Amino acid sequence: MEENNKLELDNTRRYHFVILGLAEFKDIIKKFVSILKFYRFENQGKVKSKEIIYDMPDDLLSDSGIVISKLIENGKIFLQVNKLSSLKGELKRPSKKYNLGTIGKDEEPKDYSLQITQAIESSFTTQFTVDLDAFVQKTIPKIEIDISATKYKIICGSGYRAAMFFEETLYKDIKTGKKVKSSGITLQLPADSSPENDEILKTIDRQISEIALYNLSRFEIAKQLLYPKPIEESEEQSLSDDEEEE
Repeated sequence: MEENNKLELDNTRRYHFVILGLAEFKDIIKKFVSILKFYRFENQGKVKSKEIIYDMPDDLLSDSGIVISKLIENGKIFLQVNKLSSLKGELKRPSKKYNLGTIGKDEEPKDYSLQITQAIESSFTTQFTVDLDAFVQKTIPKIEIDISATKYKIICGSGYRAAMFFEETLYKDIKTGKKVKSSGITLQLPADSSPENDEILKTIDRQISEIALYNLSRFEIAKQLLYPKPIEESEEQSLSDDEEEE
C-alpha cells in the first residue's frame, strides 16, 4: 500500500438519483442543457468501475456506520472508508468518503487491518471502545457493485467543475449470487459550498422531475435493492383494507 497514515477526505460530494417512469438518459441531459444555460456539459465517453464492499459476517462494521471497500477504477485499486450519516430522512447528510491508499489486485482490507484501524481512529471524531483491528481482520467481501456509465463534465465560466454520470449498475450479493440491475444518475460536486452547487441542486429539485434523490450512499442503495425489507404487518393490514374498499 502507498504510505498514508491518515485517511484523506475525498474532495467531492456525491448525490445518487433514481430515474422515474420511462425517462431516458438522452432526454434528461437535453433538459439539463436547456435549463442550465450558463453551464457546458461535455460528453467524456464511457467509464467503468467496480466497488467491492467488505464487512464482518454479521455486518457489525456497517451497522456502526463504517463501510470499507475496494474500488477498481482507471486501472488502479484503492482502499476506501465510508462514514455513513446517522441522520435520517431529509436531515440526512451525504456520507463522507475517505481514501487510504492503493493496493494490489489480490489484496484485501484485512491485509492492512492495522493501517485501516489507525487511520479510522485518527480521522474520526467518534471514540471507539472495541478492537477495530480484530474486526477489520475478520472482514470478507459481501457486495460487488459494477458500474458502466457515460460521464459528462459540467463546466462553468467561473472555473467551476463538476461531473454527472448516467449509470447502469449491477449490484451482486457475493455469497448468494443474487443480482439486481438499476439505472440512475450520480452527480459529483466539489465538496466546498458554492453558488454553482446550490444552483444545480435547486434546478434538479424544482425542474428535473424525471429523477429523484435517493438520499443514500451507494452502499445503502445496494442494501435496499438486494435486501428489501418485508412489509410490516400494519402496512399489510392497510393494503388489505384498501382492497376490500375497492
